[in-house]
Amino acid sequence: MSFRFRRVVTGHSPEGKAVVRSDEIVGSEPRLPGYEARVVWCTGEFPASNDEDVFDDGAPGPKGSRVLFRIAEFDPAEPEQPNMHRTETQDVAVVLSGRLDMVLDSGEVVERLTAGDVLVQRGTMHSWIPRGDEPVRVMFVLIDALPVRSGDIVLREDLSVFGGRVSPMPRDDTIPE
Repeated sequence: MSFRFRRVVTGHSPEGKAVVRSDEIVGSEPRLPGYEARVVWCTGEFPASNDEDVFDDGAPGPKGSRVLFRIAEFDPAEPEQPNMHRTETQDVAVVLSGRLDMVLDSGEVVERLTAGDVLVQRGTMHSWIPRGDEPVRVMFVLIDALPVRSGDIVLREDLSVFGGRVSPMPRDDTIPE
């Protein structure tokens, strides 16, 4: 199920001219059964700096300052159990190929997300369900967010279904996600 993509990162020469800093083919990494992904880029601070002296090859910063770009691919087989979870992030999901549903803990289902569809996920308890016969590829943009407040209730991150196997954001710069 592994996949590859080309990642090109630009920067500046000492003279201030635009240059290519890196141009490489990167491969996905297994994260969960039926799910592979690879971080494309993660900011170390927000707002992000484009200065050459802080070029960090996409190393994540501390919680609250990160914006993460990830390419992911779901196996077309339906997972044995839904991976219902909540993150302390605002996520933008852009479906690149395949067909995907999103299930919410209320029972509501967003059906038939296909190539070109965009979904904004705002700290809700949710699960992704691939549909069809082909792998589903998605570009995720995760932006650190405060815990959700709904009236007097604070809805914190809930990743218990993963048993510590994955986290949506890198826990620190020594753990590849």
